[in-house]
Amino acid sequence: MFIKQEVTQVLLPGKLRGTAPAKSVTGRQLSEHKIKTYMGAIAWAVNSVRTRGLARTATVATSAIADFSFDWRYGTDTNRWVKVDDLGEVGENKVHSVRYQATKARPLRQLLNSLDLPREKAFVDFGSGKGRALMIAAECGFQRVVGVEFSPALCEQARQNMEIFRRKSNVTTQFEVVRSDVTHYEIQPDQSVFFMYNPFGDAVMGQVVANLRRSLEVTPRPVWLIYNNPICHGVIEKAGLFKTRLMREIGGTSFIVYLKMLLSSLVLVF
Repeated sequence: MFIKQEVTQVLLPGKLRGTAPAKSVTGRQLSEHKIKTYMGAIAWAVNSVRTRGLARTATVATSAIADFSFDWRYGTDTNRWVKVDDLGEVGENKVHSVRYQATKARPLRQLLNSLDLPREKAFVDFGSGKGRALMIAAECGFQRVVGVEFSPALCEQARQNMEIFRRKSNVTTQFEVVRSDVTHYEIQPDQSVFFMYNPFGDAVMGQVVANLRRSLEVTPRPVWLIYNNPICHGVIEKAGLFKTRLMREIGGTSFIVYLKMLLSSLVLVF
């Protein structure tokens, strides 16, 4: 039996409701963070050329630069990884979780812009972390975005990031962050585009797909599931919910886009 999500936080355009003010960051702290990031990037580049070769490194580096520029442009904090042990009190499915690592900004933006997705429907990120995918979806024209995340620390960071992003970007998107285990989250009838960046293992993935199936049984509708770094692809395939899929690789990043159409739909356009 499922329980309702523990906390729901809605961020409307122009206002944050019920959240604490974003923590201030001094110029010195920001400079130190940028220096550490820069030095880490140099070390990565040297190692990558040795292991991947120059051409492959250049492709991956282009995406990495876009990642760094995303935070520099908006003043957000999405790049820094968070270990599983630092996620906080997250419940029984912590053993199935992975560390926080943001999806690559440029590949996801390019993918979303290339697909004929219903921007008027809600975009949902399962395991939304610090909220980067939600902000990219807002850039791509989605009017409502929802992040589902079980880490209280990541939820708080996501809310701060979205307030900063909203001020800098002037988007009119409605943001919502839900603190919940994804297996407990109740999928809403207006939610049709779902995203995941390899946030959990097979056991949780199987439950998420089962929840999605139940939602479609109650409210039949076309649904897109975008899976970045699709480690648990076999679980989704075995479930048999999606009959159509599109495989894409952009900037060294792999995606599978699954599509569930209504029987009355005769034309499919990617």
